[in-house]
Amino acid sequence: MTDMDRLSQDYAVRHPDAFARLLGRGPLDECELVIDSLPAAHKASIVARLPAIRIRQLIDTGRHTPARWLADAPLDDAVSLLSRLPRERLLRDVNSVDNRERQRRLLRQLQYPAHSVGALVVDIPLRVNAETPAADVVEELRGLDTESTGPVVVVDNKGHYVGVLDRLRLLLRSHPTGSTADYSIAVTALRPETQVDDVARIDDWHTRNWLPVIDQRDRVLGAVSRESVFRQTKEQRAGSGGDLFVDLLADLVYLAESLLLRMLSGREKT
Repeated sequence: MTDMDRLSQDYAVRHPDAFARLLGRGPLDECELVIDSLPAAHKASIVARLPAIRIRQLIDTGRHTPARWLADAPLDDAVSLLSRLPRERLLRDVNSVDNRERQRRLLRQLQYPAHSVGALVVDIPLRVNAETPAADVVEELRGLDTESTGPVVVVDNKGHYVGVLDRLRLLLRSHPTGSTADYSIAVTALRPETQVDDVARIDDWHTRNWLPVIDQRDRVLGAVSRESVFRQTKEQRAGSGGDLFVDLLADLVYLAESLLLRMLSGREKT
């Protein structure tokens, strides 16, 4: 092991958010080499902090075993990673964990009935630390696929939910100052065990197309969309003209914001 290897690993352990941010920006092959060189106990912590698209890229190469990441990590890191893995392979990865106690505790995280919010959770495109300099996050946002859906979530140093990043406000700043926390919005977070019927009735959907979902320890599991909630409940809100108008207005605001984000990210085609 070289001195640079030791320095890199020490940096990954001490500053996992900044380290993952660097990996997320670099080439995939370099990211793979770095992940492979990390101590087994720290791989999940770093992978869980990568953008969703980079996590999928790592898995799609077929050269990595998420079950090993889940098995070797401290439980909190394993649970954090579990919420970032593609949902279509979650059960397979957890069942591949050899440690039966670890497997049982991870399976508990996946057992949400069809009528609960947990059954509708999808991964978020990016999560950022509240203490990260806002200028650094701008670079991440500009490299983020603008077609990625869902909120960018802000967490503290322990991975606990803080709020949702105001991407538009941050990207509009030519020289943003302060930390990510300064651009965080306090948005209602849902619990995975909550019944979908109850969630469909909350007023937050008048102004939000996505809401984050957190577990009992305030760790982010992902997010749910208004579309998936109402499709699940087949809730007919058109019966109230006022509600329908507000919902249509929220859709228009969401579309306008999406177009602005695409333009500000430098991806608008001319």
